[in-house]
Amino acid sequence: MRSLISSLGLGLALMGLPAAPVWAQSAPAIAVAGVDFPTTAAVGSQALILNGAGVSSILSSRATVVGLYLSNKTAQVDAALSMAGAKRLQVVALRTLSARDLSNALLDRIRSNAAPGEVEANVLQIAAVGGVFGTRKSLSKGDVLHIDYLPALKATEFRINGERVAEPIAGEKFYPLMMKVWVGPKVRASTRDALMGGAPSE
Repeated sequence: MRSLISSLGLGLALMGLPAAPVWAQSAPAIAVAGVDFPTTAAVGSQALILNGAGVSSILSSRATVVGLYLSNKTAQVDAALSMAGAKRLQVVALRTLSARDLSNALLDRIRSNAAPGEVEANVLQIAAVGGVFGTRKSLSKGDVLHIDYLPALKATEFRINGERVAEPIAGEKFYPLMMKVWVGPKVRASTRDALMGGAPSE
């Protein structure tokens, strides 16, 4: 395949046509509910790999589909939560979603999946989640929410369609709470298992 791509590029050059730029050469992807998740991603300068992806019922059945990117693959929730380095949760809307409803659902999931003492240790961070979507009324079908952990800043960043929507939330112990929204003990097993590398939930 690589030789075919190289030959194609050479052929285009000989015809006086530009070869496709690097960014246009898409990485392999895994499709879940009609959404393509690239098998690799980059957060800051760190390369990540797709650990797993599946449909989430955070608001209702088939409202969103989510993928988890880590520096190394793991099938164990505890290992994923404690893994060092950058991380990414990629959430894609399967229908139009109220930003307020999504924010409230995230807060409810954080509280219901937190271990004893985690909520109390992250009161300011959890309160900040409520303001993340304050500038938006809704997410449209196909909108992409990235929730990234930035180890250099020890902070969690939220971006919608590539645009940062709030100041990063400081605190290295907060990001595992965001992960538990989709891999916590009270999450639907099919979603949790999919993010841990099992068969994608549909």
